[in-house]
Amino acid sequence: MKRLLFLTAVLFANFTFAQETTCNCSQALNQLINKIENNYPGFEDKTKDKESYNDFETNLINQSKSSDDLACQKTMKKYTDFFKDPHLWVGMNNRPFANANNSSAEKLNIDIKDFQKKIVKSNDDLEGVWSTDGYKIGIKKTNANEYVGFIIESASNSWKAGDVKFKIFSDQKFEYLLGDKSKKYGKYKFFDKNILFFDEIDVVLAKEISKPSVAFEQQEKRLKDLIGFSFKKVSEQTSILKLPSFEHHLVKEIDKLIDDNKALLENSENLIIDIRGNGGGTTDAYQKLLPYISGKSIQHTGVEFLASQTFLNSLEKYKKNLGKDESTEVVDNQIAKVKENLGRYFNYDEKGGLNRIQKIDIAPKSPKNIVILANKWTGSSAEYLLYIAKQSKKVKIMGIPSYGALDYGNAIYTDFGCQDYQLLLPTYKAMRLPEYPIDNIGIQPDIYLDQSVEDWTQFATDYLEN
Repeated sequence: MKRLLFLTAVLFANFTFAQETTCNCSQALNQLINKIENNYPGFEDKTKDKESYNDFETNLINQSKSSDDLACQKTMKKYTDFFKDPHLWVGMNNRPFANANNSSAEKLNIDIKDFQKKIVKSNDDLEGVWSTDGYKIGIKKTNANEYVGFIIESASNSWKAGDVKFKIFSDQKFEYLLGDKSKKYGKYKFFDKNILFFDEIDVVLAKEISKPSVAFEQQEKRLKDLIGFSFKKVSEQTSILKLPSFEHHLVKEIDKLIDDNKALLENSENLIIDIRGNGGGTTDAYQKLLPYISGKSIQHTGVEFLASQTFLNSLEKYKKNLGKDESTEVVDNQIAKVKENLGRYFNYDEKGGLNRIQKIDIAPKSPKNIVILANKWTGSSAEYLLYIAKQSKKVKIMGIPSYGALDYGNAIYTDFGCQDYQLLLPTYKAMRLPEYPIDNIGIQPDIYLDQSVEDWTQFATDYLEN
């Protein structure tokens, strides 16, 4: 599984799309349906009630006959939402379409150019122009107890200038609309008059206008401390390792962080691993941690791949994009295996068993007690770390149930023959199904933290030390 998840990350980076055909909505929906019915490893599992599925499909096809582009996007999303698989979605520009059940964003009536000119004179620390990943946002005070964050610029086509992205209130609470327009609630933190942090959803905004109160270098350091990778002591007995992502391009950074702090890792009596907001990536990202947190062995879940033409095309595309000096041995073997089993399920593991046992060479010195912090936004391969860490006698998972995206995986981006539309498509299913589902359920914590616990790090420290 480790090797195959590594491949996924590379496929994400290199896959290109056939975009020659402009389709009407009926064509687009029918081609999407055909792609999923023939290539999605969860299709048969999730359509056992054929009559219900066929009625649902027919209704959507009828809707598509009179749908414009926006309505068509919602219709296609309704179709992929039917399968309730977080690793299966339709969209554009590497983003899923907005949730079909969510309303559009509220619009703020404001002259943005005029706002940007006048805001430099504001004495209110929260008012100004802020930036976060994919967005430039203006914050304006609307009454004594409320500020509105509105879009100035967005990388996403589903957000337009003037759309209200969030509201923040004088009692430190917020309302925030995610990319699909679903609304999330929580409490925000305001640092150094130039950093706004929405804790529950791990969103950070940095102030651009008016002038930040601290130098850029200090601002960058504070941002890294909030959401970046870090390893530091929180007390004489306890250290904390923050890992906000397991994306493949960050593996070297994570490995270096662990290597540079080996002495701290070995000599900490207690360790907190914070993976809140970590949406996953590759299991390669935490291999160096396993000797410090695991027992003598780990039981891994077996998986079965669907040897589809789409999966084969992805592997061949990946091979073509390898550098001249890179070995093709691994991908050649994978391609051969898919060709050998085309149209069937297969297992890359020669033994093909339900579970695989990984022997661990335990570190001579390691923490005695470990807490892993996880929340609703801990997903995919980050959840798999929770799954295997729960097998260790010295690890406790603390927080709330994780995202629930682990039953169908090794997802790849693919086209289905219509303009710029994309499909994110899993290629395997876990062999623990149907007895042990995780999708839309999540990994359950050993210790649940309710909303009364404001500082999870402090709670975990107190738990470990008292």
